[in-house]
Amino acid sequence: MQSPYRQQAREEWDQAYRKAFWNKLLGSLQGRQVDLLDFNEISNRLHLTGSIYRGVQTVPIDKIVGSVGRYNDFNRAFLPRKRNMEERWQAVAMMYLNPASRGLPPIELFKVGNMYFVQDGNHRVSVARQLKIRDIEAYVWEYPAVLPLTGGKDSIERVLMESERTVFLQHTQFDLLRPNHNICLTLPGGYTELLGQIAHYQNVLSEIDEHPIPFEEAVTAWYDMVYETTINILETTGVFTQFPRRTPADFYVWVSQHQRELRECYGGKVMVQDAALDFSQHHKRKGLRGLLYRLRIRLGV
Repeated sequence: MQSPYRQQAREEWDQAYRKAFWNKLLGSLQGRQVDLLDFNEISNRLHLTGSIYRGVQTVPIDKIVGSVGRYNDFNRAFLPRKRNMEERWQAVAMMYLNPASRGLPPIELFKVGNMYFVQDGNHRVSVARQLKIRDIEAYVWEYPAVLPLTGGKDSIERVLMESERTVFLQHTQFDLLRPNHNICLTLPGGYTELLGQIAHYQNVLSEIDEHPIPFEEAVTAWYDMVYETTINILETTGVFTQFPRRTPADFYVWVSQHQRELRECYGGKVMVQDAALDFSQHHKRKGLRGLLYRLRIRLGV
């Protein structure tokens, strides 16, 4: 006779796996981030060093937002993404469901601010969330963060932006070289893009002048000749009015990346105006028709 706990574990798995599918689909349609956070990426961006062991603690499961090595296996809600995880996931579920079970050892977590990342025990967190268990026992190592992390997507993005902006300004010295600069980004990753552009521009100038160009000189030349020129062109297209919550620097990064994509796709030279207009048209689809269009693209129909 089959154990009732095995049957319940199978049902819980099926439900969790289905939820993961719909979560991913709706996230794609709505442009919402559903991926589990990668601790190593967060650590690199915030320059985390020197963890401190805090002992065994009872941790709210909704404060666990990422993983050290399994961030591709689960989504932000720790729903399982891969079918080959089924057997292990159900085995863990049966241990939770069976009152005669010896129980499970504490998981291992890294703490940053008020958020936690799983070092060991991803399946246990996933099952616990599916079973609506609110807290879990964990060995906790804490990484002191220069900037506070209080939890939630907005907090993560805000801290990443502040950290990236600090590194960007320290490296470029824009506040000294161009005190009135208007470079302010609202999404992570943009400052890295800008640093790459400046470094590339430094190489181009060095080749033209046939001698090494100091980085500071490349910074000011890039800002005056590339960045500001592009911003002025973008203003004439009216694209800024479509996304009032984004900054001119955001548009610069978006259009630069889109311009590069168009060039790689079609070859030849792509003007900033053309890239901006194509970008604008690409993001104009809204409402039900836009959702249906994106659904067809995702499903390949």
